[in-house]
Amino acid sequence: MRQLNLQRSLLILSPFLLLFVVHAPLARAEKTRFDLAQLQTPPGFHISVFADQVDGARMMIFTPAGVLLVSQSGEGKVVALPDPKHTGKAAPAVTVLTGLNEPHGLAFHEGKLYVAENDKIRSYDWDEASLRASNPKALADLPTGGGHSTRTVLFHDGKMYVSAGSSCNVCIEKDARRATVMEFNPDGSGQKIFAKGLRNAVGLAVNPKTDTLWVTVNGRDWLGDDLPPETIYDLGKDGGDAGWPYCYGDRVPDSNFTKPGDNRCQSVLQPKVQMQAHSAPLGLAFYEGTEFPAEYRNNIFVAFHGSWNRSIPTGYKIVRVKLDDKGQPQGGAEDFITGWLAPGEKQKGRWMGRPVGILFGDGGMYLSDDAAGVIYRVTWTK
Repeated sequence: MRQLNLQRSLLILSPFLLLFVVHAPLARAEKTRFDLAQLQTPPGFHISVFADQVDGARMMIFTPAGVLLVSQSGEGKVVALPDPKHTGKAAPAVTVLTGLNEPHGLAFHEGKLYVAENDKIRSYDWDEASLRASNPKALADLPTGGGHSTRTVLFHDGKMYVSAGSSCNVCIEKDARRATVMEFNPDGSGQKIFAKGLRNAVGLAVNPKTDTLWVTVNGRDWLGDDLPPETIYDLGKDGGDAGWPYCYGDRVPDSNFTKPGDNRCQSVLQPKVQMQAHSAPLGLAFYEGTEFPAEYRNNIFVAFHGSWNRSIPTGYKIVRVKLDDKGQPQGGAEDFITGWLAPGEKQKGRWMGRPVGILFGDGGMYLSDDAAGVIYRVTWTK
């Protein structure tokens, strides 16, 4: 009862104090020593360290010639991890950019490198031979300030899409660009809100079967251990409204923002997948390759960064969702790689690592880990 009363009290705190409560527990958890042997894959798969000492590794992209680039948000950097002989082990990192404001999302479009920082999108001329980015051009200002600070960028059908999370745990935003996916022309013009009501859409990917943008969304906190579910949405061709802060999960009204008889949640987007609350889904990728067995093709893979707002921690793993021939989910999330939550530490919440980004290429799956500072490579060896 005391815990329940505490949660109710926290709901009425000011947004600024609530933001502190939301983010502060991350700093209290004690990180344990990284141990690759603790990671468990399905039989026949092999996981190895492609690169280490990549502090705060977040999102990844391959250059046009196949060199892996990684954003290091906390370091303000983008680095290249070349593997010219395709050994499965990166050569020493090459610094591509420094002095950035929380760089996160990376993309290439028509030969240029695009970097999503906390407050802006910039494009760069790209020199593959020297792995250098030059001639920066600021294309668009993004909403900044407190709350969720990462920005993810993706190009599709000639448009640039950028996500910006909410400024709070749950609130009515003053800046309409928060908790959205925005659409731009490649030069940064023509800004509009493509989809809204997405509390924190971090993973963006195009479903090759539906040719539409799908996103992972982190749900709100302080509704208990198992509410609300984390979600994946298909934004379709026209985007839409996923309902936050008025709704959560499968169009469930949030009683803190709706009154009896308020039917607005009936018309919002319905999630394609619902997953364990507080798992913190970040990167997602659709696998259409041929290196993995057939049962793993036409799957969504999702990185769970891991919980803090739960009595027993959850997440800290990679899951997959099977899709049918039309690109629609067949069931819920299934474990693919587990073990980042340290053995025997489920009550204390100590971790060895926290998965963030997922990228397929060069014969395998690449995973970034911003806690251990590692890039993993997953291959099929059986």
